[in-house]
Amino acid sequence: MKTSDFFQSHTFKIVLISIVGLVLLLAGFSIGEHIGFRKASFAFHGGVMQAENFSDAHGTVGKVLTVTLPAVTIADRDGTEKTILIGPQTIIRRMRDTLASTDIQAGDYIVAIGDPNAQSQIAARFIRELPPPSVSTAPQASQ
Repeated sequence: MKTSDFFQSHTFKIVLISIVGLVLLLAGFSIGEHIGFRKASFAFHGGVMQAENFSDAHGTVGKVLTVTLPAVTIADRDGTEKTILIGPQTIIRRMRDTLASTDIQAGDYIVAIGDPNAQSQIAARFIRELPPPSVSTAPQASQ
């Protein structure tokens, strides 16, 4: 069999197409992996909150009942009242906006992340104001 006959054979064309397809497939996976790695790297290092700053964190979510700075009392999801202490290093955010501690008002919904102290209060390192929960519009049972 001549070399020119081999390069023009049906088997050679199938093998060549298979190799090219495999190379393109691997290149596509490699590009996807690279993009995913970059997105994860950005989320971890450049996102709103860095995970290493909040390791071993404690927190709570609830509705603000009273504000007597530096303390904020909230009703947790199970109705338990918890006291959040706001210090000079506490970061307070609403979406991407940074707020002052005086911007927190009774009736607001917040998430507070921090460290518990001996008085069972949470010394907040990060507070995020949330939109109020939506009211359930479940259909009423017909009688």
